[in-house]
Amino acid sequence: MANTYRNIIVADATTNVKTLYTCPAETVALVKSISGYNTHASASANWVLKLYDAGSTASYVYKGLPTVTAATKVEFVRGDESTLIVLEEGDKIQFQTTVTTANLFISVMQQDRT
Repeated sequence: MANTYRNIIVADATTNVKTLYTCPAETVALVKSISGYNTHASASANWVLKLYDAGSTASYVYKGLPTVTAATKVEFVRGDESTLIVLEEGDKIQFQTTVTTANLFISVMQQDRT
């Protein structure tokens, strides 16, 4: 069972629901932190982080952040809190914004189950 540490960085340029990360086959992913930065120079945004559960084939709102001001960084999941998201094979982290200027950062440890 090997552990792989990953940083996933995604620039979002759409207001549609966007998949930021999908847990690979035969893997369990432990998500330590998720943060975002509103890169727009003047517009605030509403952000929603969703978790897609492959077992139930449905997405669930994990956290909503209304009115993220321009040029601001926010935390969905903080590494210094006791919160940890566990994803199984096929589970996804999804994101939606009202302004098309967001940078997202995810820190995850993947455990290969083979």
